[in-house]
Amino acid sequence: MTVLERTGTTGPDLRTTGSAREKRLITAATVVLVVGMMISFKLTGRFAVSNVAQAVALGLLLSAHPRLLRPRDVGLFLLALGSVAAAAYSVSALYGYVIQVEHTLFFALFGLHLVAVYRLCHDHGQGAAFAEGLRRAIPVALVLVVLLLAVDLASGDARRRLGFDDKSHAAVALCFLSFASLRFLRTPLRIIISLAFFVISLLTISRLPYLFTPAYLIAFVLEYRRIRSYAVQAWQVYGVHLVLLTAVCAPVVVTVRAGHYFDSFRRVFEQNDVTNRSNDAHLLLLGYAGQVKVENVWNFLLGVTPGGFSGVTYRSDVDVGEFAVADPAGFRKFVTGEAPMHSTVGSVILEFPLWIALVFLALVVVTFIRLARRRETAMWLYAASLLGASVFYSSHNEVHYIASWTALIAVAFSRPPFSDQDRPIRTGAA
Repeated sequence: MTVLERTGTTGPDLRTTGSAREKRLITAATVVLVVGMMISFKLTGRFAVSNVAQAVALGLLLSAHPRLLRPRDVGLFLLALGSVAAAAYSVSALYGYVIQVEHTLFFALFGLHLVAVYRLCHDHGQGAAFAEGLRRAIPVALVLVVLLLAVDLASGDARRRLGFDDKSHAAVALCFLSFASLRFLRTPLRIIISLAFFVISLLTISRLPYLFTPAYLIAFVLEYRRIRSYAVQAWQVYGVHLVLLTAVCAPVVVTVRAGHYFDSFRRVFEQNDVTNRSNDAHLLLLGYAGQVKVENVWNFLLGVTPGGFSGVTYRSDVDVGEFAVADPAGFRKFVTGEAPMHSTVGSVILEFPLWIALVFLALVVVTFIRLARRRETAMWLYAASLLGASVFYSSHNEVHYIASWTALIAVAFSRPPFSDQDRPIRTGAA
């Protein structure tokens, strides 16, 4: 049976071929997205520099292949917009809440981006082009984050946002880059590059990197063993050991000489009133979300619109007085409708129509399964850690979350699967 008979096409098998232009556009889109996510300074309102990169990256992906989106993709996209519009009418009638259009626009572009990545990887075999984009973007991102760290240290800013508008956004983005470095870079120095990202994430005062730490240590050791197993010559063996020694000793030296910069460590292990109130506030928000979700059938089926959690909750019958005591600063944002739920999973379930929430959860489960079957340990560990961290952190409304899912989908759904040549295993590889 010929290739044409197997694929049912009248041309080349699109799953395994692609023009040089298509690959260049995909690679460029990935570089723009990953580097752009590092600069999330707000330009106006919620619109940030990173959103410009998001829009440019999506434009490049859509232009990479003619008629990339299928009719059913467009149909589901229109159904999603219609569902959100119905939810907007519902919360307006029930609570007098006016939908925040910018949130809906962001997630519309997010959805289109993920569908484009899936189609390019699954239908057109372009997973390797995304991998190449990540390989090119990661060193640039490392240089950028080091420069931004130097600026923060020089300014004396204890929160060290590293170019992001929030310390937690910076921390999670760097955790993603640390795992991505292990998976996509080909040089044996990738474990040092990866460790640099992870150590810098600890220099923020965010506690989130510690949720990634167990999985990261496992991924780090496994990647070291992979590098060591492909060292053949004596100099390669010694070189690998030297890389490991450097990777292990450098954080120790940094901690000893600059331990006062690691405030995040203290926040994790020292129990104080501020930390306890922060924990209590996060749990309260999740509880409020559950109450609003089941307050009426329309909230349950349609959600309260993207970004509508605090605005709708404040106008509902839910008593939020306890939150005002636990987090007065957060409550002020709650009143104005600006406070997030601090939970990606909770936000998706509450704010989006039920069928979209179920699709998202199905995507998470299927991605986990495919990563496990393909033995993509580093990315599977990252995905599990991200899901755990995002139970108490709203990451889905940031561009770094789009970059994370771009990498996860490329690895999990690429057809054909990444071969050994696509994996960073050769010590002599550039």
